[in-house]
Amino acid sequence: MWHACGDYSVEGFLDGKGARARDLFEGFERLIAACGPYEVAPAPTRVAFMARVRFAGVHALSDRGMTVAFGLPHPLAHPRIRKIEDYGGGWYGHWMRITEPKELDDELLGWLRESYHQMGMQERLARR
Repeated sequence: MWHACGDYSVEGFLDGKGARARDLFEGFERLIAACGPYEVAPAPTRVAFMARVRFAGVHALSDRGMTVAFGLPHPLAHPRIRKIEDYGGGWYGHWMRITEPKELDDELLGWLRESYHQMGMQERLARR
């Protein structure tokens, strides 16, 4: 998997961001925390969230909104999903744009929980 090495931090990622952007990020992180124990893996252009491995992340962040992504072992066709990438090996990246705090809802939480278990905790591999 691609990665970045260096001394990166969540605070560095949030540096210079406005209060609205920080609120969106913190709201997304609260959804991640509701999935189970996790770690953050900051990089220059995003903050990933990990269980055993990465399963979700925040990529672009401003006061206008944020772009988030999460992995699933199947493509999820839904109007809220802007893009799906097939990474092969039963790994599909799902990209969303969040512009309002109300979009950090139970529906997204359900997708993140599935991502956490199936991808982050690698439960999908037990089926093989």
